[in-house]
Amino acid sequence: MGRRLLALWGLLFAVMTAEAVPTAVCQRAEGAIVVDGRLEEATWRKAAPLSPLRDLSGGAAAYSADIRMAYDDEFLYIGAVLPAKTLRASQTKRDSIIYHDDDFEVFIDPTGTGRNYLELEINALGTVWDLFLTAPYRAGAACVALHDWDIKGLRSAVTLQGTLNAGEGDDTSWTVELAWPWASITGHSELPRKGRPPAPGTEIRMNFSRVDHPSGAPFGTPGYAEVNSVWAPTRQATIHAPEHWGRVRLSERPVGSPETFPPTVGLWVHGGDKALSEKAVRAWAEAGVTTLIIDGSPEQIARAARWGKACGLRTVAWFWSLNRPGDAEALRHPEWYAMSAEGKRCHAEAERPFVAYYQFLCPSHPEVVAHLKAKLAEVARLPEVDAVQLDYIRLPDVVLPKALWKTYGLDMSRTLPPYDFCYCPRCRAAYGAAPKAEDPAWAEFRLKQVAAVADALADTARAMGKPCGAAVFPTPRLAAGMVRQDWGRFRLDFAFPMDYASFYEEKEDWILGRVAEARETVDARFPIYPGLHLPDFTPEALRAFLPRLLEASPEGFCLFSHDTFSPAHQAALESALGQKAGGEATAK
Repeated sequence: MGRRLLALWGLLFAVMTAEAVPTAVCQRAEGAIVVDGRLEEATWRKAAPLSPLRDLSGGAAAYSADIRMAYDDEFLYIGAVLPAKTLRASQTKRDSIIYHDDDFEVFIDPTGTGRNYLELEINALGTVWDLFLTAPYRAGAACVALHDWDIKGLRSAVTLQGTLNAGEGDDTSWTVELAWPWASITGHSELPRKGRPPAPGTEIRMNFSRVDHPSGAPFGTPGYAEVNSVWAPTRQATIHAPEHWGRVRLSERPVGSPETFPPTVGLWVHGGDKALSEKAVRAWAEAGVTTLIIDGSPEQIARAARWGKACGLRTVAWFWSLNRPGDAEALRHPEWYAMSAEGKRCHAEAERPFVAYYQFLCPSHPEVVAHLKAKLAEVARLPEVDAVQLDYIRLPDVVLPKALWKTYGLDMSRTLPPYDFCYCPRCRAAYGAAPKAEDPAWAEFRLKQVAAVADALADTARAMGKPCGAAVFPTPRLAAGMVRQDWGRFRLDFAFPMDYASFYEEKEDWILGRVAEARETVDARFPIYPGLHLPDFTPEALRAFLPRLLEASPEGFCLFSHDTFSPAHQAALESALGQKAGGEATAK
């Protein structure tokens, strides 16, 4: 059970959020629903399906599902059609281990705290396993899984489009219909007992999964294998990571009404700014900012994050990774630093490329990785922080954005040895051949080394219950050539591409093109929130461009940075979020 992921999620236009999870709006059912496993009511026809299932890592899933949701004052309704060439089931006793059969699973965290959450599994016989967990399994003794807990008043039904346990033949799918009483969702554990839904606008965390066994071999026998297809990938070998589950917002609108989940609006914040205040954070929240991405010391990050939490914002710790300016521990180890093709390291100030704060570490050095994991853990463990963003998860610029060529008097249309890293003895030895600047294999070696560090850091954050993403160059293709950062291969939970058009001597349409390219490259394995450079936009230009950006990136976007986010920009943001492209009003 600890290895499976299922995403049960709401209604209508599922998109991704700042915490890198699917989202959905769950709307009110139209009329009565008879739970018979047939999904014939008008509600099911009008309800839009969730976004496609993925595998646990975020890649394409082996199996699909059409999952829809609605609710009324008594129940949360879930309907799922599960395509299957072979219908199989053997478990007939309630609370048996249902995932030993092909099954459908639903997870609900009513408070979004990762504690006291609910799980339901059902097979093609309609046999149910429902349980209550006090914490994820990784919590050890703090996790108590109550297998004898029952969803009082649960209504469930299954229909088969084929013949059960007859092997391949006329089987096409099976259908699950559930009516889960609100009394068992909003009234358990420390929650006051009540049998009504949360207020409209409330968000709860959920996930769905289907588990399939392609070989048909029974559990514990040779050839037994599970395939997990889930709604909200956790990027780890378990579905029991509630911090990665999707977000469902309840709506008072009837099912089928045009409505989208509000977009994520991130703002990069310099936590050490002495002018930063809770009043400023509140003004940003009122303008439509949903997420703060905060750099600085752990104390500075925690302070700004507390202000954000007080305003209902999500908070992301901004972590400088391979570039570590002023890192006292690293500076005691010159051998940790990246080396150019000319043999100069980023350790000594006189040998650093471009600027004094370019103090890049070598991605191949195991002590570097261990050091970075320890430093990341310092911010990931902050209770005020919801997620972690890696910055400078790359090598120095082998090619600067074109607008900067004149600044440094360089023509970087070809590789220049002073700016080509990492040629340190450790990397040369690991590569096993004489590196040649234009050799694709040598470039690939460094891309892999950087990706390995990104994955190690992301795994460290996830092990501490925090999703992890990265601020990256505009597309994996551009990033690979410019800074040895093919972020399309990173195991991220989200990405903030820095689409700073002026750096590339480009305009707004260039941003939209890069967003489309990046989205196609990662193929929905993780969500992308393009970053805008605020000095490039007058308030009026920002107001006009954001609806176009949201058409290209409905999940949301980020703004760099708080010190240029003027009151006029804030007013422009608030205005733009109230408009779709073309001026049609939309829900906020």
